[in-house]
Amino acid sequence: MSDQRFSISDSARRAAQGARARLASGGSGGSGSTASGSRGSDSGASSAAQQQGLPPGMAEGRSCLRCPEWRYVMGIRKLGGIPAVYSWHHLFLIAWNRGGTGAMPTYSAFPSQPEGDPGAWGPLRGAATSDSSKPVTPQHQPDPADDSDMGYIKPAPVADFTRSGEYAPGNRYVVLRDQNPDLRADLDSHMQQIAEMRIRYVATGPNSNSFAMSLAERTGLPRRKPAGDAPGSDIKL
Repeated sequence: MSDQRFSISDSARRAAQGARARLASGGSGGSGSTASGSRGSDSGASSAAQQQGLPPGMAEGRSCLRCPEWRYVMGIRKLGGIPAVYSWHHLFLIAWNRGGTGAMPTYSAFPSQPEGDPGAWGPLRGAATSDSSKPVTPQHQPDPADDSDMGYIKPAPVADFTRSGEYAPGNRYVVLRDQNPDLRADLDSHMQQIAEMRIRYVATGPNSNSFAMSLAERTGLPRRKPAGDAPGSDIKL
């Protein structure tokens, strides 16, 4: 049995379980839902603590009359780490309708088999391995006899960032682009294409970081992330 304090896969498992819970409670849907707030209104978070967990500019309100319609943001959330040795993070993409309704559909991914556990040292070795040498295995069929099998990359879109498991005060963000074109149809299409590939999920890549960065690139957004260890982020899907 692995030491759960040090296990990257345990962090991914908890994140996947949280995603399943919120999807089961009706929090799914990457682009089909709108959020509160109207164009030009100031419907931002009600406290400084909440605002720390929101993308840059949120203190100005969820919508902005003078802004481009859309702001595309890459967020990073810390999952865990070994003190003074290593920390690992999870990337996710936000499409923020900053110049309109204030809707914030969020795109992220998790392992289809969150109970799979490759242990502690395997992921640590993987974290020290170049992403360029990690294989991308499509059409993966999970092996129920393999306790280390985490399944395949499974996208988990959520209609509103503030209702998602990605919402956390310690998050950091980088703006990918402000623009008027709405990329949600492209994001949904490429997300589905990646889902249909059923790429084997590995704790240190290919993983959720590979998904978020590849989704951004596939839709013409810069391949950029906030600072922080994010193994798998250089793998293209």
